Amino acid sequence: MSTTCCSTTAEEPAPVLPVVETASTGCCSTPEPAEKAAEEQASSCCGSETEKPEPVEASGCCDAPATEPEPAEASGCCGPAEPEPVAASGCCGPQEEQADPAQVRTGLSLDDAVAALGGGIPQATDPTPYAQVDWLTATEESLKGAKAWHTVADRGEGDIAFLPGYVFDVDPIVDADPRTLLGWQPKDGTAACCSATSSCCESATDTVEALGSDAFFPSLLLGSPLGYRSEATASVEDPLLVADLVDHIVPAAIEAGIRSITAPWLHNSAYSDVLALALQAYGGDIAFHGENNLLDLQHDSYDAYLASLPSRKRRRVKEDRERADNSGTRIERKDREELRPLIGRITELVTHNRQKYEGGEDEAHIGALLTSLVEGGADIRAYLVHKDDAVVAASVMVRRGKRLFVKWAGFDYEALGERSGVYFEIALDRPLRDAFAEGITAIEAGPGADEAKRLRGFRPGQIRSVVLVADAALRPKVAELHAAYGQARREALGSTAEEAAPTTAIGRLKAKLLGSTAYEPIKPLQPEGGCCG
Repeated sequence: MSTTCCSTTAEEPAPVLPVVETASTGCCSTPEPAEKAAEEQASSCCGSETEKPEPVEASGCCDAPATEPEPAEASGCCGPAEPEPVAASGCCGPQEEQADPAQVRTGLSLDDAVAALGGGIPQATDPTPYAQVDWLTATEESLKGAKAWHTVADRGEGDIAFLPGYVFDVDPIVDADPRTLLGWQPKDGTAACCSATSSCCESATDTVEALGSDAFFPSLLLGSPLGYRSEATASVEDPLLVADLVDHIVPAAIEAGIRSITAPWLHNSAYSDVLALALQAYGGDIAFHGENNLLDLQHDSYDAYLASLPSRKRRRVKEDRERADNSGTRIERKDREELRPLIGRITELVTHNRQKYEGGEDEAHIGALLTSLVEGGADIRAYLVHKDDAVVAASVMVRRGKRLFVKWAGFDYEALGERSGVYFEIALDRPLRDAFAEGITAIEAGPGADEAKRLRGFRPGQIRSVVLVADAALRPKVAELHAAYGQARREALGSTAEEAAPTTAIGRLKAKLLGSTAYEPIKPLQPEGGCCG
């Protein structure tokens, strides 16, 4: 016996037939010719009928005729009904529930963004200190010319995401200048933090200058420019919320006259990958930018960690410590409010170090950020080196949850000399010992002094950058310059031509998805203290 999907007979219950959905007829497709005779004898909820019952109030495509009350154990027109209602359901049974797009607001001030977030930055994705309100407040206060352009996505039921951003007109600090990602340098010779120069980029400045500043400015930088982090945060672990952010940011920014959008410092994470891919979908280009140094504290104690290192590395660590012990200095740690009277001196030391290694931050930025962290109650600490009555070196780090971030280091090299061993003691070894004692599970030491950090077991973490220009005609040239500069940075950090190509399956997969072949660790060659370390 052949029936349509909803027909019944008095003699026997109708079998439940599989649903065939077509573009032309929907869930209840027109029967084949062999079934037409049965159709003429049976009432069909979805097919044509010679006699129709009196109209009834509609409840869907598959309402039963008014003359036949529905039995208690009801079947839907296309199969047994679910025992409980399903939120998203068509006439053919339950359909996969689709998440509604988030409601997105972009171009917000920090106050408006925090209000839209319900009073604070979402924390479920374990954000860094550089995405917190105190840090962003100090950024806006100290970084002149930076106009807040923050973005909030709200999917409802507490699902929210946040991406900080700043708009810059012509000539921001060099680290925030989109042209820097193409190998350009300003005429005064100022270099971006940990910048790289090579034969490939010698003519980049002239080439970029020829494109004109109007091709890049105003520019929107996504992330925290003084934290060197392009980072979205969310209240749920759903990276697709980031795609919702980008789907609104790019059109809104271009409509507002923004000529370029950059995400200069994308660290390894699912959120960063989605941010990169979403910007790439709008025409952005992805390239290598640098490497971060990370250490997971997997041992029960510092002694156990040290014992796990190869004997050659243990010997080097011991030699570094002995040099520090013989330097004629005294080291102490200060925390939180204890740092307030020392902010001026710490700022001076860090600024001197940044200038030596061509970092973009100046004294106003560092002082404002330190002050804001202390006043905001952040878990901030500093290791201070005293020689005679003077503070001659300092390293500053911030704890977030069970992660420790090494942010700044500054030295009076005239008082200490170039190879005192003090750097290793206050920026790596002493913080490591304290981290094990406090139950910290990971240390992020940033770029710079890579060899010393790898010696102690730190591993490289990829940093990528994305550049998107509004003028589609310029995108091929921008991509060419961006790729060349990314490769120059790899070479400056110790890569060889053979190392540039990924050798692992995950490296090749990421290269294919993210438009870059630079997914393998590189040999570190930076000196002690680098500009970002």
